[in-house]
Amino acid sequence: MDEFDRLLYKGSAQLPPELSELKPPCPWKKPIGQICWGLALITITLNFFGLDTILPAVGAALLWLGLAPLRRENSGFRFAYACATLYAVLRLTAMLFQATPLDHWLAGLIGQEWNTTTGPVPLYYALRTVLIQLVLVFAVGGLWQGLKGVFRQAGQKPRTAAAGGLVILETLLIPMALIGLEGWLLVGPVLIVWIALLVNLRKISKCLDQAGYAMKPAPVAVSSGMALEVWLGLHLLIIAALPLLFSRLPAGVQTPVYGTTASDSALRTQLLELGFPEDILSRLDDSELARFEGAYGAKKEGYRNDESDLPDGIPSIVTVEVPVRDEKYGFRTVYLAYLHWNPNEASGGYMEGIQVAQDYQGVTVRTTVPDGVLKWQDSAGNAYTMPLDFWFDTDNAGTPCYYANFSLPEDVIGPTEGFLFWEATPTYPETVSLYNFSVTAAHKRSVWQYPYTLPSELLASGFHAPSWQWRMYQWTSTGQLAPEGQYDPQKY
Repeated sequence: MDEFDRLLYKGSAQLPPELSELKPPCPWKKPIGQICWGLALITITLNFFGLDTILPAVGAALLWLGLAPLRRENSGFRFAYACATLYAVLRLTAMLFQATPLDHWLAGLIGQEWNTTTGPVPLYYALRTVLIQLVLVFAVGGLWQGLKGVFRQAGQKPRTAAAGGLVILETLLIPMALIGLEGWLLVGPVLIVWIALLVNLRKISKCLDQAGYAMKPAPVAVSSGMALEVWLGLHLLIIAALPLLFSRLPAGVQTPVYGTTASDSALRTQLLELGFPEDILSRLDDSELARFEGAYGAKKEGYRNDESDLPDGIPSIVTVEVPVRDEKYGFRTVYLAYLHWNPNEASGGYMEGIQVAQDYQGVTVRTTVPDGVLKWQDSAGNAYTMPLDFWFDTDNAGTPCYYANFSLPEDVIGPTEGFLFWEATPTYPETVSLYNFSVTAAHKRSVWQYPYTLPSELLASGFHAPSWQWRMYQWTSTGQLAPEGQYDPQKY
């Protein structure tokens, strides 16, 4: 080995690494990867541990972050970026509405229902779903056109079939949601095709990198990590804080009672003789007592809580059935549902709901809207009343029901009582008919719940919520619609 060879050997350690070890730049890998992950998290829903809320929020952020550096490449990417921004804002607005009563207010303002295979839903919910999904379709469509433009600028044939297929598939999700398609046999094949398209979309970045197209990423004011943290933090703040501000319903019109209007009338004596419970009768004023004028029978059913029991938020429910004479129909039956909350239960609850299901077995009978009132005393001993406003609706099973939502008064000494009155008149008053009804109470125990849910919604759905959030109790009874002389309170 001569001197020249020795010098080369000694300096070999200082030579740069082999060019084969250097990785070529992949400018398209990160944005396309973020877009694919964003679409995946948006479309696939996991309904547990709040993932149905968190994952789409992360997906919307990733879709926006993936399109942000591409927005200066061509008009297609700019359109997709604008649609992704609008999509993220719409999802955030929907989450804001769902954390407050605004969602229910808008549903009631628009009114009407949309029928799906899984049951009717408010028309507002259907319109909101269509609007948000349509914006996503436009975003994916802009991505498709933007990728086409990039391939043309690189002098290559566009390989964007996967992006076009995603546009079609995301569009098909709109009628699928409106119809209410469920089940793996129906959704499974669509999911398999969707995953295949998403994988092929991910491969487009490799094709663009190999084509040598020089991407000029648009500047982003903040890093991807910081943007994602701020976005998620905003969502978590909305979910955690806003429901706390609306944990109680606005108080109704509370009327002070300065004196009692109860009197020892002959009707009270007559009702006691018929078997009307004395403790409940003593709490009725003369205007409430007048409902039972012409009574010829009475039947009491229900239960009372032991005053020594720890409060569970569910009231005692006692029902009283009183048939009375009627000049027009021959007779009608007046029902009273008496609700009794033990002391200290009022201040421990946040929302209450009552569902009255009348004639749920289909007997032909005319019924009236329940007329309800709450009665209590404040810490100073002043008596108050507050009306309960009932409205008609059907539950998810199609049963006609009446509902009322309210919050118990906070400043209470002693028990809180509720009185619900309604009437039933059979179509054929000359025969004896059975009349089945139920009274269901819902009690919200937790100050927090997302989405914001009213007791009436929970009662209508038939869903048994976790015990740390809600408690429910249903009292069912079989009433007897019978003319005078045929009424037998012991028979049913």
